[in-house]
Amino acid sequence: MKKFLFGITVFALSAVSNAGHHENAFPFKYFLHNDVFTTQAPDVIEATEKFIESGVLNERGVAMGLYSFNAVGRHGASHAMIFNYPNAESLPSPTLLNSGKEHIAFSRAMRKAGNVTIQSTLYKAVKEFVPADANGKYKVFSNYFLSISDPDTYIETWVGLMKELKVTEAFGVREVVAGDTDGVTHMLWIGFETMTDLVNGMETMYSSPKTAAALTKFADIREIKRTAIATTAIENVTALME
Repeated sequence: MKKFLFGITVFALSAVSNAGHHENAFPFKYFLHNDVFTTQAPDVIEATEKFIESGVLNERGVAMGLYSFNAVGRHGASHAMIFNYPNAESLPSPTLLNSGKEHIAFSRAMRKAGNVTIQSTLYKAVKEFVPADANGKYKVFSNYFLSISDPDTYIETWVGLMKELKVTEAFGVREVVAGDTDGVTHMLWIGFETMTDLVNGMETMYSSPKTAAALTKFADIREIKRTAIATTAIENVTALME
């Protein structure tokens, strides 16, 4: 169970995963990111694992991941709890959270652990790339929360840059459907195996003249609202992809 989610996070019928000659469709289209604060992380991880293992999410093809923030600035959250939905029909019904036995038990466990929701955002997949043979190896994620005025230009340029630089094969971009209060329109995620790989990969990326050219192009069409680094605590996204 304790494998890789990309939430961060995180992503669909139009999202494709590419890795050399390995290719497979990423099965998730919508993502509910709940940024929470808790001082009882072990209890939250235990309750999340129990909820995942109950199998109640599998009935709708839904996956879940819990990530611990290593760096989050003044955002105030300690963890990101991400639900991954394959389509609109799999989103929770109005009564599910108050009527399902497993959902009620999970909610009670979260309250007992003192969880406080800092922010909740629903995203839709734009582009998601995860190697077909990832097998849970991507555990550390760099996230950028952006306000983009020209999404087509930005995303085409950014995805092309990531493919060309090859600092990692796991990355994606999601657009906000509702919930963000900071003017964020899109979230980028970049996955690495370790924190060391992350800092080395980002250094390689930002030292490239191609990145410098892209940043010049981005200057008038995007604003970075905040950034974060997160590490996987537990997830079952990879298991559902296999």
